Amino acid sequence: MADDESLAPPEAIEIGDEGEHTDEWTEEMPGVDRVISVALTLEQPRTADWIAEQTEVSPTTARSHLERLVDLHILSAVEQRGAKTYYPDAAYQRFKEVSQLIEEHTRSEIETIAVTAKEDIEELRETYGVESADELRKLATAEDTSSTEARECFKKASEWDSHSHMVSIAEEALERYEKFSEHYQPSVDSAA
Repeated sequence: MADDESLAPPEAIEIGDEGEHTDEWTEEMPGVDRVISVALTLEQPRTADWIAEQTEVSPTTARSHLERLVDLHILSAVEQRGAKTYYPDAAYQRFKEVSQLIEEHTRSEIETIAVTAKEDIEELRETYGVESADELRKLATAEDTSSTEARECFKKASEWDSHSHMVSIAEEALERYEKFSEHYQPSVDSAA
C-alpha cells in the first residue's frame, strides 16, 4: 500500500497563514481598488465599516470611496436599521453583463446563447407542465409533492430564472451589439 505522501497530487499547495495573503493583497492593490473589488461582489447590503474591515482601509476612507461609487451610479446606498449600507447598483450590473457579453462573443454566438436559453426554458415548461418559474415553485409546495420532488422543482425554478435572465441579457446585447462592439466604426462626417 502507498504511503500518505504518495496520495497527494504532485502540484498540491499548502494553505499558509491567511494573514500572508491579506498582506500581499494590501501591498499589491491600492485601497480604492480593494474597496471597489469588495463592493462589487456584495450579495447583500453592507456598511462602510464592514467593507473597511474586509479591505483593510479606515472606515473614513471606505466611506469616501463608497460615496464616490454611489455618485457614479456603480453602487446604491440605503439606510438600514440606522446605518447606511451599500450594494451594487442593479442598472450598472446589468450594463456590465451586457457589455461583457458583447466584448466576449460575436453576434452569432450571442444569438446561439439566447436560443439555447429559450430551448432550456421550453424544455422545463414541457417537462413540468407549467408556464413560469413561479408556477414551478408553487408545484414544489403542493401538498402531494414529495420533499425530493420539491427540492428538484426549486432547483429547476432557479435554473429557469437563470435562463430567463440570460435571454434578457442576450436580447439587450443584440440590440446594442453594433454600437458597443469593438468592430463598430462610427460614420465619419465628410463635411467636417
